[in-house]
Amino acid sequence: MPLRDDFQKQILVVEDEALIAADLQRRIERLGYPSPAIAQSGEEALECARSTPFDLVFMDIRLKGKMDGVTTASLLKSELQTPVVYMTAHSDQATIERAKITEPLGYILKPISDGDLRSVVQTSLYKAAMDRRLRTSEAWLATTLRSVGEGILAIDSDGEVVFLNPCAERLTGWSGAEAQGRLLMDVLGLFEESSTQPAKNPVFDLAEGETRSYTLVSKAGARTLVEVECFENRAAEEVLGSIVGVRDIGGRREMDGLAVQSHRMEAIANLAGGLAHEFNNQLTVILGYADELSGRLTGEDKDQLLEIQQAAAMAASTTDQLLALSRRNWSTVEVLNINQIIAEVEPAIANDLPKGRTCSSQLGSPLGYVRGDRKQFKQMLLNLALHARASMAAGGELRLESSTLEIAEESPLARRYRPGPYVRLCVSHTGEGMDRDALSRIFEPRFNGAKKELGSGLGLSMVHSIVAQSGGYITAESEVGKGTSFEILLPCVGTFRGIGEIAGEPHPMGDDHTPTILLVEDEDSVRRMMHRFLEREGYQLLAARNAEEAQDIAAVYEEPIHVLVTDVVMPGLTGPQLAERLKPLRPEMRVLYVSGYRHDTLDQQGLLGPGVSILPKPFPPAQLLKQVQALLPKGNRLP
Repeated sequence: MPLRDDFQKQILVVEDEALIAADLQRRIERLGYPSPAIAQSGEEALECARSTPFDLVFMDIRLKGKMDGVTTASLLKSELQTPVVYMTAHSDQATIERAKITEPLGYILKPISDGDLRSVVQTSLYKAAMDRRLRTSEAWLATTLRSVGEGILAIDSDGEVVFLNPCAERLTGWSGAEAQGRLLMDVLGLFEESSTQPAKNPVFDLAEGETRSYTLVSKAGARTLVEVECFENRAAEEVLGSIVGVRDIGGRREMDGLAVQSHRMEAIANLAGGLAHEFNNQLTVILGYADELSGRLTGEDKDQLLEIQQAAAMAASTTDQLLALSRRNWSTVEVLNINQIIAEVEPAIANDLPKGRTCSSQLGSPLGYVRGDRKQFKQMLLNLALHARASMAAGGELRLESSTLEIAEESPLARRYRPGPYVRLCVSHTGEGMDRDALSRIFEPRFNGAKKELGSGLGLSMVHSIVAQSGGYITAESEVGKGTSFEILLPCVGTFRGIGEIAGEPHPMGDDHTPTILLVEDEDSVRRMMHRFLEREGYQLLAARNAEEAQDIAAVYEEPIHVLVTDVVMPGLTGPQLAERLKPLRPEMRVLYVSGYRHDTLDQQGLLGPGVSILPKPFPPAQLLKQVQALLPKGNRLP
């Protein structure tokens, strides 16, 4: 009887002698296996197998027609993966060698006894099931290796590459086909991390499971910091080769460095805050009694007292810097246009630079609003300029640049920064520059990377603290002999683009003729689309992601805002609540509500009354422009 798992297994008989075929079919069915078809030629066998799935084929090697049994079996294997058992009355070596190429499950010689038939059927079906499991396992393994985020290379016992997964292909620059048969170290260009010396073969140099960092140079010359580990690939007692794992750790090292720097600066800030608090207490006593004594003393004694008072006042300014470093000083947070801050301090910076040193700026567009303390932002720029001045002993250029940057969630930058819009400020100079060790300590107090110390030595530490207090990020890059660049990213609370406003010139058409629209939409893609449509028509745009940003922009924007275009339902305040908040500030401003909600929901919001403008989503660009135009006073409508 067949095994339980063999029920419903179907067997095809391919035999050109009709009587032999019919007899074999009956005997197979008596064993308990369905045999629903007989084929008398190779062509007929292929047709049957394509229309009906068979688990096993009994194939006569010698068939009449254009295809013999070996050719037919080869096509069945390549096209359908159908297993075959050969039947033949000829056991000559040449026939057997030819049949071996098709990898049959077995052979059976005619005439076939019942015992041989039962044994061959059961054994062949079992081997076929094992082959299917193996193919399934190999497919799962291949899929797993392809999806792994680490590079995996397999080598045989001769040290030649037999497999690379896609990640290993990206890291090495070699395709699997190109690497096949090459020695491991021809494909895996490893160099010692601390030097430029080629590394030893990790298969022999690393213990089982040991990891070590290297610099990997790809086929194209790209350098990547990687971590490598090796494992022996063994089957029973036979060593088949090795598996080499390659992990890109450049991003992790960078994040670890940032975390260490952040913790170090936090510790310094806490220490600075405690010292400043205690120092201020003592200065209060000193300055208080000095002021009282100044009314009693005359002559030289009074002059000496003035020196004491001046020294104490200078000490008080140092404690102010310590408090700024600890983020405990008093600050006035407001919504600021960073380009205006740059424009206000640039003349003072330029005038302070000695001969042979120049200052230039490139203020990008669109402009962005940020939250922060105006005085602190100016101090931040001045401190960066002082650092540049000290670093450009032989002359050079200080450059101030601004732009906006959008970091998407899928962007590689999202690993380091919160996704969203930022105002980017870059302050760079062509001074002496510094090495990697100095760069890693640049924001520490009393260390600024310049040969000459400046003032209290807290300048760059204060810059770091001001940026962090504003919710931003600062990074520094430097190269000896080429200069240093500081990049600051500050969260953007709104951007606007408009005629003349980018560079601060008056509008070509005059304010009365350039309608300004405050666009509020929390869905980024919808906001960008509406922004593009309206800007293309010549409107000046103020854009905000939510009601809070819209209120900040409306508070600082000095020109008229003609139309508020706002989504109805947003996180925090709704569109109607925002319009109500802005009404005292902008009484002449008209409102267009945009909503994807149903009629009854809008009715509950009170938006279906007379005089309320609603634009339902989705909408064509022409409808948006038409409704905005209708809300504008006649004198402000675009032609």
